[in-house]
Amino acid sequence: MNDSQKPASLTSSQPDQAPDPVGAMTMSPAMHQMSAYPRYLMSLVTPVLGDRVWEIGVGHGQYTAELRRQSRCVLGTDIDRDCLSSVERRFKDDDQVRTGWIDLRDRDSVQQHRSFGADSIICLNVLEHIEDDVAAMRWLLETCQPGAGLGMIVPAHSWLYGKMDEEAGHYRRYSRTRLAEVLTQAGWNVHRLRYVNVVGAAGWWFHNRVRQQAGLADESVNSQMLKADRWLPRFARVTDPLFRRIAGLSVLAHARRST
Repeated sequence: MNDSQKPASLTSSQPDQAPDPVGAMTMSPAMHQMSAYPRYLMSLVTPVLGDRVWEIGVGHGQYTAELRRQSRCVLGTDIDRDCLSSVERRFKDDDQVRTGWIDLRDRDSVQQHRSFGADSIICLNVLEHIEDDVAAMRWLLETCQPGAGLGMIVPAHSWLYGKMDEEAGHYRRYSRTRLAEVLTQAGWNVHRLRYVNVVGAAGWWFHNRVRQQAGLADESVNSQMLKADRWLPRFARVTDPLFRRIAGLSVLAHARRST
């Protein structure tokens, strides 16, 4: 059953207007301490990355560090200036890491980064925070180099939407079909779309739809995230191919700008 076939009772809680948290406020505290799962997510987008990677939503530099281990030049951008300051301190001696402020709701804010000459973009768990997602993806396409690759991950399934999404400032969760429509309307050529982390979807459903009172800072949620960091990537490598068209916590997309 796809998202459009879900009962109204499971989809009606997804709001038209999102709350206002940005940057670090949109993440569970445990995210900063996880290492194996972020590396797994990075491995999923690596095939489309070039030498000059534009990171949308740099956070505290978890993915930046992995990109540097791969010897890629990185432009890390974020709307949260505290996050940018943190990344600047972390990589202050690395001349292959640049930082810059960005607001995906503002075209000029995006296109000011054209001079970096990005040949690839990663956008991991960011687009769901943007009301006009098509416009944001169009501006990114216009700003990167012809032929640039895009590796993207967004939250999956509107029926998983709940309190934690509201706290994180999510406007929506995506189906594969909806993400494909957004990227295509923005001008991207989509090459791959699949769900990832079906186990995480089960956990999110329990805390978000069954417990309901659980929030991003909930102790049990964060404790389980840290425990899962130790085993989930190995498990996901087995289960993700089996459920890639059915369900997952996230949707993975590979796309490319025309040359």
